[in-house]
Amino acid sequence: MSQGGSIAYHLRQNKAIERNLFVDLLGRVGRYVNISSYSYIGFGGPFLEDFKHLHSALRISKMISLEMDSNVFKRQLFNKPLSCISLRNESSGDFLNKFEFDSDDGSIVWFDYANTDITSQLTETQRLIEKLGHGDIFKITVNASPTALGEPNVRSETLAFRAKVLAGRLSSYGPAEITEDSVATKNYPKTLLAAIMSAAKHGLAGDPSLVVQPLAAFVYSDGQQMLTVTGILLHENEIQNFLEQSRLPFWSFFNPTCVVPTSISVPVLSTRERVHIESLLPEAGADDIQRALDYYTASTEKISKEEMGNFVNFYRMFPWYSRVVL
Repeated sequence: MSQGGSIAYHLRQNKAIERNLFVDLLGRVGRYVNISSYSYIGFGGPFLEDFKHLHSALRISKMISLEMDSNVFKRQLFNKPLSCISLRNESSGDFLNKFEFDSDDGSIVWFDYANTDITSQLTETQRLIEKLGHGDIFKITVNASPTALGEPNVRSETLAFRAKVLAGRLSSYGPAEITEDSVATKNYPKTLLAAIMSAAKHGLAGDPSLVVQPLAAFVYSDGQQMLTVTGILLHENEIQNFLEQSRLPFWSFFNPTCVVPTSISVPVLSTRERVHIESLLPEAGADDIQRALDYYTASTEKISKEEMGNFVNFYRMFPWYSRVVL
């Protein structure tokens, strides 16, 4: 929490897209249950942007922000945008020790971790799931950059070193064997995703009537590679009803197994470029746009096409930034 106190998340386009996808997802879950009656619990940061967004889009009016950094907490007191937000100067671990969740109205909990202590984050995920009930929604965001595992003295031994470090950090939540491939940059989010899902399932060990239904998983980078996963707890006999009412199987980004996360990596575009590209959508594909531009928007053709393909998928969720005079 405190490590993210100075990060302007509201200016980071990939995270902004992921946040918009989360709101879109909750709106679809709202076809199954009244989301506006839920409580939302998360890490507000100094500006409480997510809280404003969720209240505006979904009318959620019971909200709790957790912040353990006293200075960031003071900024929250000054910037608090809504009277319905309860600000708490405490860590997520202390909160879980004391708080009793309301089983009648439901909860949405987003632990958006800024630090790299994956061991405690997995433990907290398990503890969180132990406290949640039918219909409750959880979202976990963790750092998915393998550089967080450290560097060995010998450069050529980097992957082997990181695999050993990760095996110790994941403990019982990890796979039986963690290989060098497990900690490669492109595979590391998948490895962590499996560990988070394992921690969530550990949390249900005491209640066999509930299951974890994965909803979405994304990997994105705005400086650091991040992984985020969202799921809902349901009685097993309610899963089919939930899927039919929410119509999530028809949502392009629904990830019912959460084995491989969906990548969010869009190009950095000028306003003129974006307006031109969007004028070609939704009919045009990435190759059509690339030909129309006749240049690359990234360092290589391959990366440019990949990012443009993502833009085609996510352009409706892409934020607009502009100068405003107040």
